[in-house]
Amino acid sequence: MPAVQRNGRTVATQDRPEKASQQFTSQAMPPSRPRPSSYLLLVYPVILALGSLFSILSPIATPPSEPLTPGIASDLNVPHFHHTNYFAGKRNIVNVYFVKFGWLWTTLAFVLLQITIRPANQRHYVQTGLRYALVTLSWFLTTQWFFGPALIDRSFTITGGHCEPQIVNNTGLKEAIDMSRISSGLACKVAGGRWRGGYDISGHVFMLVLSSAFLLYELHISDRDSSHPSVSPQAAARLAHEMTEEERKAVGGWETETQARIRIWSRYFAYAVVLLDFWMLMMTAIWFHTWLEKLAGLLIAAVTVHGTYFLGDIVPFWRELVGGL
Repeated sequence: MPAVQRNGRTVATQDRPEKASQQFTSQAMPPSRPRPSSYLLLVYPVILALGSLFSILSPIATPPSEPLTPGIASDLNVPHFHHTNYFAGKRNIVNVYFVKFGWLWTTLAFVLLQITIRPANQRHYVQTGLRYALVTLSWFLTTQWFFGPALIDRSFTITGGHCEPQIVNNTGLKEAIDMSRISSGLACKVAGGRWRGGYDISGHVFMLVLSSAFLLYELHISDRDSSHPSVSPQAAARLAHEMTEEERKAVGGWETETQARIRIWSRYFAYAVVLLDFWMLMMTAIWFHTWLEKLAGLLIAAVTVHGTYFLGDIVPFWRELVGGL
């Protein structure tokens, strides 16, 4: 009878493959999760509504005394003013080190998720890459460049916005500087001006909604496309600790304990990014922008997410191309 050494003991392994397979079935395979619905996107207007309601009813939610500069890099770049909440100021640590580099953190979480799974079909990586390219293109066109100024800057100038000088001379008067040719909020800020007068689509709301929805849906797809779709990384790590190499091969060559734990932490990181997205979305809803400006950012993100993940329900070719839920 074949035997292996385990924990200092010689253990018979004649029936190990069958028992190992049964162990995975009984301990690590919960019922498969249902497909996420597009109605889950309704959580975002609820968050915005709650934040806006809090800003009206709470005595501590004093709005900024100056208009905001639009754009993902400057939604919270408000002048110094007296406030009673840490997150009402532009220098809060989450805004400085997370929101201002939001798509970088989203990309890092996405990459870590992809390199720590074992998809049953390599086509998973092609379709996942296409979905990432689509949402990144939407982020880029909306906040960075849209055949010139970004979409949020174009909407601001089209609705009457302009760059206003704010340089003050020795007499206390603003110097007359021609800034009429400046067409982006970032360029206006660099020139020492202030972006005023137009309809300011919330770049923060757009990016935070897009980032969190993208990561949540990709987490579901990664689990679904895994070679062991019903085995959680926690269960895999627990069982791998007790299994021999022969037993792992018997149940399909499942990952080692170390690999499973790396996969756990990559998922924790993705969830941490999502939680920070939700938190800063609430802070944006409370402290900044009008309701219509927040709604505009939400709608652009929702159209991107819905088109990427749910358009395939009515266009079969699209599902064949980019996959989805």
